[in-house]
Amino acid sequence: MGRKRPGRAKRPTRLGAALVAALTAAVCLGSAHVLAGDGSGGDLTAAQQALAQAQLQALQARDHVAEASTQLADARAELAQAQAQLAAMKARIVSLDAEVSSDQAEVTALQGQIAQDKQRLAAFVRASYESEGSQTTVEYLVDAQSISNLVARINEVDHVATAGNLLVNQISAEQTREQHLLGAALAARSQEQAAEQQAATQEVVIANDEASDAVLLANDQVAASQAEQAVSSAQTEYDLISEYDTEYADAAEALALARADGTIFSPIPGPVFTEDTDLTLPSGENAQTIDDFLAGTDLAGLGSAYMQAEASYGVSARYLVAHSIEESGWGTSAIAQQKHNLFGYGADDSNPFGDAMSFLSFTACILYVAQEVKQDYLTPGGAYYHGPTLRGMNVDYASDPFWASQIAAIARTVPLPS
Repeated sequence: MGRKRPGRAKRPTRLGAALVAALTAAVCLGSAHVLAGDGSGGDLTAAQQALAQAQLQALQARDHVAEASTQLADARAELAQAQAQLAAMKARIVSLDAEVSSDQAEVTALQGQIAQDKQRLAAFVRASYESEGSQTTVEYLVDAQSISNLVARINEVDHVATAGNLLVNQISAEQTREQHLLGAALAARSQEQAAEQQAATQEVVIANDEASDAVLLANDQVAASQAEQAVSSAQTEYDLISEYDTEYADAAEALALARADGTIFSPIPGPVFTEDTDLTLPSGENAQTIDDFLAGTDLAGLGSAYMQAEASYGVSARYLVAHSIEESGWGTSAIAQQKHNLFGYGADDSNPFGDAMSFLSFTACILYVAQEVKQDYLTPGGAYYHGPTLRGMNVDYASDPFWASQIAAIARTVPLPS
């Protein structure tokens, strides 16, 4: 009556693998997202691998759902079959109960008939053997008036004896037959009742399997949904990195051409700070507004230094605040803390800390960098002049072609006096 379920023990492992794969894909995506921005092809390759992995896991998860659905359907069909068999057994038991009742009634009736036959036979025997038993029969024969009458009386006596024997035999046979039928019916009912009890137990076993299969299917559906979400995230991440790499390559190529051609980027006036804002014009800031903005950070209290740099060298204080925040992490970087260098000035990719210049104070750094930037990057004829804008500075100041847009985005968040 047992029901084997091949593969059940491995199902939790399979589900765990799907979940782990989804998490792995998410980690890969996160790593690719963090690394994005250096313009290397490795980010796109990592995203492509993460996408392929997520797609594979999603396919496996869909297969698991299909398998679990089939298994659940099989369990339900088996349960329905077991329930039908149990119902048939119950109907059979009802029929056997009726048969047993009928047989018992026949046995009871036969026992009554047997009792009557026994009474008639006893009466016959008493009548035959009264008055000295068998002599009565002899006298009956002797009293015959003729040979023919004697023969008739002999036949009559033989008939009575034969009838008595037949009656006795019939009574015995009927009793034996009815007892046999009743015993067979009782045995059949007992056997059917045992089968019914086993079938009821098996119904519970199959119902438990069905419930387990339903849980596994639900878990597989969750895993499949997570895998599909991982695929969607991986595809989105891949598309973003691919687009970023394309834009990065185009921007880097444009900077290289500008560097080679000596392109000058003219400023574009407007109310919003952009890559094309003229950095040599007054920013509209004041020391108090900057101090309020930087309160609670390692740059706190430097509002007057930024405004002094703007007044002395004609470099936008708003730009200087944004640049120092970006390069120093709000003044918390090792170069800022140990060398008072808020701009990473002098640092290069090969040895950033070692090559970065040291200053006596944050104020000294701000003033020095403002002077150098104005002289080399924002003044016509300067060594790296390509226009008095962030776009122009980006040509030679930073290898990242998106540096200008990043500084401009930060500068837009620096508040102006109300």
